[in-house]
Amino acid sequence: MIKMKLMCLVVALGCTSLNAEVWSQEKKINLQLGEVNLEQLFEQIQQQINLQFVFNHEDVQGYKVNANIKGKTVAEILDAALKDKPLKYEILSNYIVISPKTIQPTQQTKEIKITGKVTDESGEVLPGVSVFIKGTSLGVATDIDGKFALSVPADKNIVLVFSFIGMKPYELKLNHEKTDYTVILQNDNQALEDVVVTGYGNKSQASFTGAAQTISRDQLLIAGNRNLLQSLQAFIPGMQLVENNERGSDPNTRPEILIRGRSSFTEGSNIPTFIVDGAEVSADYVFDMDINDVESATVLKDASASALYGAKAANGVVVITTRPMNAGKMKVSYSGTFQVSVPDLSDYHLLNPEQKLEYEYRAGLYTSEDGLSADQYEKDAQYNNIYQRIREGVNTDWMSYPLRNSFTHNHNITVYGGDEYVRYNLGVRYGNDQGVMLDSDRKRYSLIFKLSYNKNDAVYVQNYTTISGTNNHESPYGSFREYVNQNPYDRAYNVDGTLNNNLTFNKANPLYEATLGSYDKGSTLSINDVLDLKVQLAKGLRIEGSFSLNKYLSNRENFLSPDSKTFDDFPVNEAGSITISNTNTIDYQGKLLLTYNQVFDNGTLISLIAGGNIEHSDLNSNGYTGIGIFSDKLAHPSFATQYPSERTPTGSQDVERTLGGFINLNTIYKDRYFADVSIRYEGSSKFGADQRYAPFWSLGLGWNIHNEKFFHATSTDRLKLRASVGYLGNASFSPYQAITTYEYRAENLYDNGIGAVPITIGNADLKWERTLNYNIGLDVNLFNNRFDMTLDYYKKITDNLLLSVTKAPSVGVGTATENMGKIDNSGIEFRTRIIAIRNSNWDWTLSLTASHNKNKIIQISNVLKEQNEKNNAEKSRAPMPVYEEGESISAVKAVQSGGIDPATGREIFIGKDGKPTFTYDYRDKIVFGDSDPKVYGILSSYLTYKNFQLNMMFDYRLKATVYNQTLVTRVEGSSPYNNADERVFKSRWKEVGDQVKYKNIADQSIPDQTSRFIEDEYTLSLRSLSLSYDFVPAIYRKLHLSRLRVQLMTNDLFRLSTIKQERGFDYPFARSYQLSISATF
Repeated sequence: MIKMKLMCLVVALGCTSLNAEVWSQEKKINLQLGEVNLEQLFEQIQQQINLQFVFNHEDVQGYKVNANIKGKTVAEILDAALKDKPLKYEILSNYIVISPKTIQPTQQTKEIKITGKVTDESGEVLPGVSVFIKGTSLGVATDIDGKFALSVPADKNIVLVFSFIGMKPYELKLNHEKTDYTVILQNDNQALEDVVVTGYGNKSQASFTGAAQTISRDQLLIAGNRNLLQSLQAFIPGMQLVENNERGSDPNTRPEILIRGRSSFTEGSNIPTFIVDGAEVSADYVFDMDINDVESATVLKDASASALYGAKAANGVVVITTRPMNAGKMKVSYSGTFQVSVPDLSDYHLLNPEQKLEYEYRAGLYTSEDGLSADQYEKDAQYNNIYQRIREGVNTDWMSYPLRNSFTHNHNITVYGGDEYVRYNLGVRYGNDQGVMLDSDRKRYSLIFKLSYNKNDAVYVQNYTTISGTNNHESPYGSFREYVNQNPYDRAYNVDGTLNNNLTFNKANPLYEATLGSYDKGSTLSINDVLDLKVQLAKGLRIEGSFSLNKYLSNRENFLSPDSKTFDDFPVNEAGSITISNTNTIDYQGKLLLTYNQVFDNGTLISLIAGGNIEHSDLNSNGYTGIGIFSDKLAHPSFATQYPSERTPTGSQDVERTLGGFINLNTIYKDRYFADVSIRYEGSSKFGADQRYAPFWSLGLGWNIHNEKFFHATSTDRLKLRASVGYLGNASFSPYQAITTYEYRAENLYDNGIGAVPITIGNADLKWERTLNYNIGLDVNLFNNRFDMTLDYYKKITDNLLLSVTKAPSVGVGTATENMGKIDNSGIEFRTRIIAIRNSNWDWTLSLTASHNKNKIIQISNVLKEQNEKNNAEKSRAPMPVYEEGESISAVKAVQSGGIDPATGREIFIGKDGKPTFTYDYRDKIVFGDSDPKVYGILSSYLTYKNFQLNMMFDYRLKATVYNQTLVTRVEGSSPYNNADERVFKSRWKEVGDQVKYKNIADQSIPDQTSRFIEDEYTLSLRSLSLSYDFVPAIYRKLHLSRLRVQLMTNDLFRLSTIKQERGFDYPFARSYQLSISATF
């Protein structure tokens, strides 16, 4: 067919004179090019003779020849160049036609029939695999059962080539004594890495100018963590999941997710956009996804990669593709994980009973100010009572009471099948994640149904429906720090088994609250439906449309028993409370795309995407608190006697509409030079009429240096230089900022109605928050992809940040919103991978990621400056957030300390003028570092021996500046009424001349915020260690299975740090041990 088209082209263009043809064919040609590909050879020949080459680019790709030629005709050159290649040439008029060789069997040619079956490594049959005779265009495709039948010449040298998307090509040399074969194709992760999934179509890595990386499901699974976001972070430099030191391993806490730093002061505004199968979803939705349902995940980081998302792209975009549907007879697959988690208390070093009593004595708790008095007698009696308990062996491990070794299990069952036209997939998932604090858990469940129709790739329709939900409970045992504070010489329970409510110093027994009917629980329900349609209009021209609906419901209920110690000082009609909040969100998203791809004869490839999208979002929320509930058995709003005066019912409705149009052009010339241009024009109802629409754009350029004629390093598979610049946006603020809003108040009662007062003053001139993004990157692949490296430098300048500014009292409100803020982020990202060993049995790969980000505040508002003043002046055990121009958002500030004065035991402070003083002035605070690490990343090792795989993943963080809260709460700033860190005795001032680090042990004041408590932290932790085994067919077939895989895994086995600080204040961290099983029936 290709040849016929080429011949028609030749005839249509006509012929030149015979003399010119003869001259061109007989001319002697000289070339000194070294090793080049065929297209480069044809181009150089054309420049010397009056003949033009006509060929299909796919036919000649991948072939290289030696082009050092002296005094040869075109026929002689082509005879040598095409020797041993499945190509032939014909000289027709002024054209040389290059086409594949074909074998035309004749009646005299003896044929044999070859049959077989093609599967993947797990035994799954593969329909649609291309099977052809090497060097020819003769071939077939496997049927729905993965089977094929092909007649081939009876030749001993026949080789069959098997190829399939996502699989490594396989060549099979036929044995003339064998006619039936079973072929197993291996996954080709490199092929997936060469494709960038953007959510607006897939792009080739060879011509991609953006900073992005696609991670396959297999890679995510070997990361050793069943949480999708944590596994993804292991491979993506610049992606950071910020550890929550307050909530630790709480299953209901989602970490802060950052891509290339923070670009906003507002909490929740730095979260990237998440796209699942083309539809935008929330971070909570992704947090609860099962990693087994994911086919690939791509992180888009710069303007060129994510410009088509416009106002959603300033913080990066994470594009997730779920597993595709496979044809074949109906199959059932199961994956299950079983995990035991153990509380990690290795960072707690508390005093034992003897030490705690000694600490109290040194702190002066048993010394009366009046000397020998009745008060002193009582103190002596108290001391002796505690001492006697210690001698009796009382040593209560308070930290163990609210904790447990938790058991978590997750199960996923999938039923799938279909034929070459219709395919289906039905999946059911249930999971119960228990926390290490008693009665805390998060239950997840989901139902997924996919149905698709594909008519010879001309028409493709798919509907994807997901119904998912969660039920979660917080531990009724309260904050973990309450147990850490307890004194070890106090019994938790009396001898008769009753709760001990007579603790020393009248402390409350935290176990008492757990015996009440108090609870804190929540639930979510999400319904997500995505309908996709793709129609091939003509060769290279396709139209795509999608529509999605996302319904999200969230409910939260918190009940505090009237018998709680919280209400000891409250009247009866105010004791007991119940708080209920509800959120109801519905989103509609529609998208229409027109894609065009064309390859021109001069080696130019053009890919064009144009389209538009429309979105509608409606969020309703409400909440209220009722008080005066007389019994645990009446935990319902209807039994509340009143609302608290300062907490009347609240609610809001946020409606937003977005409309956008876009165009993207990607072009590559001769696989060497490429460019990518994107323009998006977007409008949002959040802005005033004159500022509603804004343009966003990007320009990317790239250069495949390894394809240049002057580049002769045969060991180089890819050497690509790329750069991009563009504007992205952010509109993640609440609606109605552009209009003035009012509220009705009961006290504003008039004759015929109620008066309203303004809540906010609208600003119709609000502009879009914008991020100017620069990126330059280098991609290197060497030694047949056994070594690869990516290096990126970026700079992000975010301006027009929405901040509150102070208004005159005459306006009616204290503040209003304006575009005032500006933040700068810049950094370097590095990723490398080395395949150290690869042979028939062994495969050992090492990988490393490293990231550095520098953040700087350029401009803030006057309201933020006023808040900085308040936060700086506040007397607290930890520095409050302070955002000052010229400094980082996460800067750690304190007054420089001169240490403890040996003469007086008081702290010496160093002012900004460099002079020492005993007077603390918060205005003398200076920056000592950044709480974000200077460099962070992952070091991984993947070792495979036959069917065994051993993986290790280390997490490192270098130079994160920490204000050590343990030192100011359990060492110098500790209270002798609570338990303390074992360092409480060390380096304390006692008398004149002592050279020490900390004040007198009897000093119970809150320490001033000085550099004495600031330390630089370097950490190394073993994030995961896993051992897996893929059973061989001889074993799993006896069990009537087509695939069986078992994996043992442990997470957070150890953590090394240069500082000693308690972690998990309200909820402890944990170590986990996991067994995973995957099977297909």
